[in-house]
Amino acid sequence: MRLSTFLGLIATLAVAVDAKPLRRATKHVVHEEKPAARRNWFKTSRLHQSKILPVRIGLTQKNLDRAEEFIYGVSHPDSDSYGKHWSPEKVVDMFSPKQQSIDLVMEWLEAEGIQPGRAKLSSSKTWISLNATVAEVERLLKTQYHVYKHDTLGHHHVACDKYHVPDHLVDHIDLITPTVHFDQRLGHDRTNKKVPLSEDQDNELRKRMLQRRQIPEHGILGSPNSGFGPKQGATITNALVSLAECDQMITPACLRALYATPPGTLAASNNTLGIVEYTPQAFLQKDLDIFFEQFAPPLVGQAPIVNLVDNGVLQTENQSFNFNGESALDLEFAMALIYPQRATLYQVGDLVQGASFNNFLDSVDASYCTFEGGNSADPNVDSPYPSSVGCGGFAATKVISTSYGYNEADLGARYEQRQCNEYMKLGLMGVTTVYSSGDYGVAGNGGQCIDPLTLAFNNGTDGIFNPSFPGSCPYVTSVGATQILNGSSVRTPESACQDVIFSGGGFSNVFAMPDYQKSAVDAYFANSAPPYGAERFNNSRAVRGFPDVSANGANYLTAVNDKFSLSFGASASAPVFASLISLINEKRLAAGKGPVGFINPTLYANPQVLNDVRNGNNPGCGTDGFSAVEGWDPLTGLGTPNYPAMEALFLSLP
Repeated sequence: MRLSTFLGLIATLAVAVDAKPLRRATKHVVHEEKPAARRNWFKTSRLHQSKILPVRIGLTQKNLDRAEEFIYGVSHPDSDSYGKHWSPEKVVDMFSPKQQSIDLVMEWLEAEGIQPGRAKLSSSKTWISLNATVAEVERLLKTQYHVYKHDTLGHHHVACDKYHVPDHLVDHIDLITPTVHFDQRLGHDRTNKKVPLSEDQDNELRKRMLQRRQIPEHGILGSPNSGFGPKQGATITNALVSLAECDQMITPACLRALYATPPGTLAASNNTLGIVEYTPQAFLQKDLDIFFEQFAPPLVGQAPIVNLVDNGVLQTENQSFNFNGESALDLEFAMALIYPQRATLYQVGDLVQGASFNNFLDSVDASYCTFEGGNSADPNVDSPYPSSVGCGGFAATKVISTSYGYNEADLGARYEQRQCNEYMKLGLMGVTTVYSSGDYGVAGNGGQCIDPLTLAFNNGTDGIFNPSFPGSCPYVTSVGATQILNGSSVRTPESACQDVIFSGGGFSNVFAMPDYQKSAVDAYFANSAPPYGAERFNNSRAVRGFPDVSANGANYLTAVNDKFSLSFGASASAPVFASLISLINEKRLAAGKGPVGFINPTLYANPQVLNDVRNGNNPGCGTDGFSAVEGWDPLTGLGTPNYPAMEALFLSLP
């Protein structure tokens, strides 16, 4: 034996003898398991024992049991603290884990042979991070890591079927990654960059990326096959339409007429509307200009403020409706509705790995960030909460609209609950978060439903309803889709969307019903109970119903790839509703007040400021789905905006 090896062995034994605390005899219990719905992934091989995994241990945060109390305090119209939003420092202080949780987890790691210097606590105290070999992590979590392959897309992913933690740590550990989560894969070191659009287009690094790499089909959120993007309709050769034709083609003028919305007149320097897009989805300035030339001439030549999040790329290599339709739809209509206010585009993810909602949350909320640094060099390793250089580097706009989503069954409940709590924190800080509810009625993305026996996805002809996420999170405003029926006018009540898409809606399998929604949902079941039982959906009457509101989602006249075509989807409904909230914020700011923040409690307490929708349904899973009825329903929510009434209500609040 070499002298250096012998001395190293002696040193290791000495550390083991002196280590404090000693390994405690304990029972390990399953903490999380891979969602059964992930039927498209199958194991190929064990992950090599020497591979390095970037382990992130999410610690249980304190005071989450008081989340509703806190959010109601700043958002319920009857609260004395309405509008008194929290500072980021107050949010971190209120929810950071207890010192006991930090100490116990650190003690466990040390007892398992992880030297104290290897495990580091994030600045927000919510994550413990370390790099460890597969062999170490498998021993730590009593699990096995495999490489998984997608049976249709062909890309690879690393995960385990389930993992264990000591029973005395169950209440102190929220979740651990990488483990059972299939949200996104880990790439190389990520950076946030804020640059003007012209500089981004000329960026040589991104040009080289485009030359070397294929656009990833595995990007769950931004890939053309995600199922959540808008659906393309007919090509339109004559885009000059009048209000009499809004049943055939929706323009900004149609939306203003529908919701009695005046053109914008204000543009506070500290108020822009946030629109989130996920690479490889990207807008083309030429498309914006074609649209603006027809419907918003002052905007010709103007681009949104561009924030590039986690190596975000405005790719131009692939140009088609599948790659440009979502961004074009969101930006063209939102920018036209809020002008002269500006839009801020959060372009999230690179061309190699794509991105997830967590990357965006990292960028706008430093309290959500993981340990800074320490990425694995293996691009196949899952890291739903990736390390971010410069996390929290972008300010959150006062209203943020996202037209992307998953199925609840795609992801684990712990994962979704942790992310949902971050939307609650944004609400505490005065941010309105808006998500679209989906386009497949009571079915999930692509029309998939859940097999009642295996809990895996099926072909959608039968099975359990498949709710969407984050639209089912009680701390976001979920927006469903409506339409003007053929032959009707902008003065006629709308219907739940029945053309091309059906408004996503239903009841969560993860989140409890928030108090602000209780009376509305109780009235729905009392007066219009659906003809299904627990074999179809969670009918416990104790869970979150969605959407909250709705807006038009059919026949949007969109300029994509040098021509006009029709677009359909709740993808349009979310930015439209968000635009109106942003206009209201302008009025509040001009009156010396703060932003509206989380709006759900106020809207449920004042449903009269919305246009009730009483026609249509949202079929799926071999059923007619739910029906639009008087009052709240799980396809159009409380209804569509009555802008003058909404503005008057929010301006009347402190």
